[in-house]
Amino acid sequence: MTERDVAVVGVGQSDFGELEGQRVTEFGGRAVREALLASNLDNDAVEEAYIGNVASAAQDQTGVVGQAVLREVGVTGIPITRVENACASSTCAFREAYKSIRSNERDVVLALGVEKMTGVPTDVALKDMSGASDAEVEGPMGMTFMGVYGMRANAYMDRFGDVREELADIAVKNHANGLANPHAHLHLDVDRDDVLESRMVADPIRLLDACPMSDGAAAAVLARGDVAEQLSDEPVYVDAVEASSGHYLDSDLEYWREELDERVSEQAYREAGIGPDDLDVVEVHDAATIGELMHYEGLGLASHGKGASLVRNGDVMLDGRIPVNPSGGLKSRGHPVGATGVAQVCELVWQLRGEAGDRQVEDPTIGLAQNSGGALVGEGGVSTVTILSTR
Repeated sequence: MTERDVAVVGVGQSDFGELEGQRVTEFGGRAVREALLASNLDNDAVEEAYIGNVASAAQDQTGVVGQAVLREVGVTGIPITRVENACASSTCAFREAYKSIRSNERDVVLALGVEKMTGVPTDVALKDMSGASDAEVEGPMGMTFMGVYGMRANAYMDRFGDVREELADIAVKNHANGLANPHAHLHLDVDRDDVLESRMVADPIRLLDACPMSDGAAAAVLARGDVAEQLSDEPVYVDAVEASSGHYLDSDLEYWREELDERVSEQAYREAGIGPDDLDVVEVHDAATIGELMHYEGLGLASHGKGASLVRNGDVMLDGRIPVNPSGGLKSRGHPVGATGVAQVCELVWQLRGEAGDRQVEDPTIGLAQNSGGALVGEGGVSTVTILSTR
């Protein structure tokens, strides 16, 4: 351990789903209380907080949401900063918390993701989501995110052949994992035919290929390495948190490829001093099943065009060589956009500590989370890669 090491000492998560009648301050406060209890810390130990939140139309508290949530649990009088970066908002908040400790500015910092998305008409929710694409050009043309995923799926299959059944199997896998996650939004027992016969949304993307919109919150307490070792017998070290954006002006963009993932994961692997073969458990941004398959390749778990083989061989199953989305992923756990990134961190911490219950992966020591946010001209707005380990 060095004086610049950073570790997660405690995490907490609310239920994800349609939390009817609940305000962000209620379920956000629940996640923070759980994280502080797990950290063995009093409220006044938190020196700073970063809050991932998009503030959709379903959310009454659109400004100073971090202050409102943290007031509920008695964390006041500290710097509190909201971070908005579409679906990657809370991973970017987690990254700011990490950097604050890494730079020796703080010893203990909170990262929270919180979002209220349900309770408004679908057209209102879709207009909110279109704001995370090019709002002047793509949104008015009707370019929804599932439309983008449909175009990318067609580009992928034009190049590498039909993977429609493997995409269905990804949905089946993630829903099976989600059945063992008490916090998950959708507890569904589905098979391949259910997915392939579900309603078409954006050819070839069907309803059961797509994640739900959810309400929920997730929190993580980060501490300087020596402080973490005093607080916990099981600190989980942050070995890398990297993020980048797309190029957008490149007319030669290859829609079948996750080039942004490739760049970010390469930086993260270098920072952590590992490679993809060293990973024991992975969480990825599966807003649609084609997204999960393309992330396999973007992260180097498989070469271009070979992602489907990980599904056929069972490598990404809970008992496979490299389990992916043991939490159920966005497909089953749910997708409250501003909370998803820290929820992925929560899952990795529980997995690395052996606390994941019936969805526990066997003896993991290194985990990776990939989180995407927004898009411009079909290219990712942001991709983040976080690597955690027990060392």
